[in-house]
Amino acid sequence: MDRQPSFLGFADRLERWQHLIPCALLLVLTFALYYSSLSFDFVWDDEVYIHQNYRIQGLSLLHWSAIWSNTYLGHFAPIQHSVLAVLYHFFALKPFGYHLAQLSIHVLCVVLLYLLLKKLVQPRVAFIATLLFAVYPANIETVAWISETKSTLALLFFLLSFLAFLRFREREHWVWGILCGALLLLSWLSKVSTIVAPAIFFLYDYWQGNLRKRQLKSAAAFFLLAGAFTVVHMISFYGSGKVAETDYFVSPSVHILNIPSILSFYLKMSVYPHPLSAWQMMLISEKLNWVLAIGWLALLVTAVLLLRANRFLQFWALWFFLFLLPVLGFVPFGIWVADRYLYIPVVGAFVILSHGFFWLADRLTRAPSRWVLNIVFCALIAAFAWHTVRHLPVWKDDLSLWQNAITNCSTSAYCHVNLGLAYMRSGQTNLGVPELIRAVEIRPAPLYLTYLGDAYTMSVKDYRQAGIAYQMARDQGGPDIDAKFYFKLARYHLLAGNSDAARKAISDGKKISLNEPGLHVVESILEWKSGNLDAARRSLTTVLTMTQRRADLPGFLRQFWPLPIDNDKLLSDLRSSQSEPRP
Repeated sequence: MDRQPSFLGFADRLERWQHLIPCALLLVLTFALYYSSLSFDFVWDDEVYIHQNYRIQGLSLLHWSAIWSNTYLGHFAPIQHSVLAVLYHFFALKPFGYHLAQLSIHVLCVVLLYLLLKKLVQPRVAFIATLLFAVYPANIETVAWISETKSTLALLFFLLSFLAFLRFREREHWVWGILCGALLLLSWLSKVSTIVAPAIFFLYDYWQGNLRKRQLKSAAAFFLLAGAFTVVHMISFYGSGKVAETDYFVSPSVHILNIPSILSFYLKMSVYPHPLSAWQMMLISEKLNWVLAIGWLALLVTAVLLLRANRFLQFWALWFFLFLLPVLGFVPFGIWVADRYLYIPVVGAFVILSHGFFWLADRLTRAPSRWVLNIVFCALIAAFAWHTVRHLPVWKDDLSLWQNAITNCSTSAYCHVNLGLAYMRSGQTNLGVPELIRAVEIRPAPLYLTYLGDAYTMSVKDYRQAGIAYQMARDQGGPDIDAKFYFKLARYHLLAGNSDAARKAISDGKKISLNEPGLHVVESILEWKSGNLDAARRSLTTVLTMTQRRADLPGFLRQFWPLPIDNDKLLSDLRSSQSEPRP
């Protein structure tokens, strides 16, 4: 049967010199969609990744050593932190530069994705699948959120590694294999989400019917590399102390039991990305029920159908599943589902959808039918693009983000606490404190109680209520009662006028970790107030050495101590008694 033309299939009809046109179109469209994000503020975890991440706030040997020899928030991702360090050097705490870098990396990923897909499928399928990826609304969370540079970097290096792998298979030269492995390692050092890449490479060989002994040996090497990195990642993840048994909901079996629900969420989101939210809610079942039974039966039927399908369909369906595998809950993690987890997996769904569109268009013999099909598909692309433009402003700042999210997660303590913190940062204490109280009512976890204690201490100045919140948090214990908690407790006691209790809290915090800057700042304030200038200088020198902070010392101290007059007087007294402390 002759192929019927489709105006969406123009990429197949381009002359050699015109092959850059699809790349240019994708580049311009992607940048145009996300251009407004360049004016956005820092949001959500950006506070932790940039403002509080002292290892990125300098390019000294000490900073690089901290980045490459330690985990952060339980993850070993030195490539991401290295990029953030360079951005901090040029832009400090100005979000524009970070957003520009994040958008630039994403645009580059879009172009590289097209170039990769064009080697794997027809150019027309590659272009439409990449176009869907470029306008896909759920990618907003990844692109507009600076903390997700880890995801864009991971995809960037994975795409480069796959291109190197294809050249390796074409040339069979070991240099390309080494380059592929090195790029894979850079991807994993950005984010571990691409750890399944060797399985994707193996499936490609299977798809091409290329499973000879030499190919199997190189595949085994890639799997061995992935296995070694997985061990390193798991050791660093669990060894960080950030993961506890409570990160599982009831038990590991409950996570496995609900896999059909998780997969159905992502399948739905691939074609109907609604609701977009910073915090997705889903119903979790602790026991097998008829809905889950049907879900597992559907998975079994799907697996049987895939076994009987052609290798093209097998490859792209398994692409979707394998890239979701790290976030299906086999290891304890508090987040069940998230928009950002579809950033790489959805490519598989879009290739299948685009291929199916052209398969059907080629078989329609009547022109009106073909035009209707083309219009419907264009409407889907336009709907995605419109939804992206419409939803993107939600990410402009923390307050708009969590005001939008709370409509979808009103029963979540996490959403209420983040909305409360956003209100507090915007100076709306009267709205922030009730949200923090609501979070504690839903789930009186130590971290949420600490946030409430901070609000009572720093904004409301109700030291009695602050003391109750901190004490309740401390009584519960757990991994959140760390050195940072004791810094906040010491700060509260010192503001409340109880120097002895503040000194005890500092001592307790140092027993956990000597690397919490807040402990040393509060200790410096405490010693200064007690008239011990030498001790105050030692504490301040320690924290400045630790953070390699040299500029804007008053601004640095304000991050930990809320009274600028105290900070200025401390520095003045230290200067008058001796030269200003330096790292």
